[in-house]
Amino acid sequence: MFRGVSDVFAMIINWIRKKLAIRSSKKLLRTARTIMRKKKKFLTSREADYAEARISACEDAIERGSLQEIRVSKKALGIFLQDNLKSYGKSSLRQNTEAIVIAVALAFAIRAFVFQPFKIPSGSMLPTLLVGDHILINKFVYGTRIPFTDKIFFPFSKIDRGDIVVFKLGADNTTGFTMPAKEAFYVKRTVGIAGDEIDIRGRDIIVNGRTVTQVYAGDYEHPDQKFYTAADRYEQSLSGKNFGVIYKTGNNSTTSGRMSFPLVVPKDRIFVMGDNRDNSYDSRFWGFVPVENVYGKAFMIHWSWNLSNPDYGHKIRWHRIFSAIE
Repeated sequence: MFRGVSDVFAMIINWIRKKLAIRSSKKLLRTARTIMRKKKKFLTSREADYAEARISACEDAIERGSLQEIRVSKKALGIFLQDNLKSYGKSSLRQNTEAIVIAVALAFAIRAFVFQPFKIPSGSMLPTLLVGDHILINKFVYGTRIPFTDKIFFPFSKIDRGDIVVFKLGADNTTGFTMPAKEAFYVKRTVGIAGDEIDIRGRDIIVNGRTVTQVYAGDYEHPDQKFYTAADRYEQSLSGKNFGVIYKTGNNSTTSGRMSFPLVVPKDRIFVMGDNRDNSYDSRFWGFVPVENVYGKAFMIHWSWNLSNPDYGHKIRWHRIFSAIE
């Protein structure tokens, strides 16, 4: 009785194996026929005849239903395809060229729609960003920009207070301040969004009647202190984001630039400031930034050079690489 049950079980297992072998062989045959249609013109007569023979042998094995024959013919056909027809008739040059083109296209697509690198050239965002930091911005978070236009679609979130944004300046300038290069990119922190009332009193920034929370954190020690004046560091909090800012020591009144305070941020505009509050040309000098001029949100430092350091062994700021931007 047990022997009869085991025989039946073995028959079932063998039937399942045969079905699976037939299915995978048919799939390989379909691939082989597709390849042959594209590859045949590149083959010699001998190679074409051999390929047809391998295909026919696999078909005959399936028709006879022998599991052993199916496996052997499938293996032989697979080896032949791998060794002779893998490239679909493409030369090595063509394959390499296609790989390069695809890689370049992918890189451009990522740069155009998702991430883009920028280098920090000045100290206006100290202590958050240092000169020589290389940052990545998320271009997707505020919406994807149609290439060569300022049109934006699929915005996932709106610019919020406390966000560090990368932007170009607008054409409007009512402050009389000599505008920096309009085609250049700038990095600043968003302090006010459309409808916000902004006021500056001493070192206090007041948004909609509430003073931005800040706590004195002591003297600021810059890695290249010899190139910078003494500064006081504060920890600020804006819309749930915590970050550091610095002021010149002994200067108790933050510059208000050319703008008249208090002011209200217009529709589709933002008010931005550098974290180095007494050494930053920003919205206090040249006014508001149009939302459509914002290219993305800074989120990570992917590389950092300290080029002013004469010690070559310490030019790379290893501790800053791949660090998040607050």
